[in-house]
Amino acid sequence: MGRKALRGIAADVAASFISRNNDADGYWAIGKLHAHAREHSTAKILIDLSGQLSGTLSEFASIAAKYRSMIETQTAAKGLRVCSSQIEIEFDLPKTRQCSADETGYTCAVMIVDDRGQAWIRKVYGCSHPHDPKRERRSSRAKSEAEAR
Repeated sequence: MGRKALRGIAADVAASFISRNNDADGYWAIGKLHAHAREHSTAKILIDLSGQLSGTLSEFASIAAKYRSMIETQTAAKGLRVCSSQIEIEFDLPKTRQCSADETGYTCAVMIVDDRGQAWIRKVYGCSHPHDPKRERRSSRAKSEAEAR
């Protein structure tokens, strides 16, 4: 299995990351990140999967750990070595046809850098709106996880 498998791993991580099943405290992680970006007057969020998150992103540490582990597991299974990995999300981009009236476009780029310094990148596009607990329902998965603690 060659290093090109890293492109597939990046694609798997990107698809999982933007999935509605990617929760942050029981809510869609992309929506929570979108709200975080707006609260901090930025359009881009960079999650470095190789190390500690900056103070403002600390609430997303469990998500970063999940995707760091996913990359480590998949690369180890293929005998590949990685120097670094990151996820960059850019919000408030122009709408696409699939965006509803209250949504804006976003991109999510997963970059994995191999031991030779080559970057393998997968970028996906989607639509989101900032998290709003008044109009969203919390996942029952989060409720059961909290009760189990």
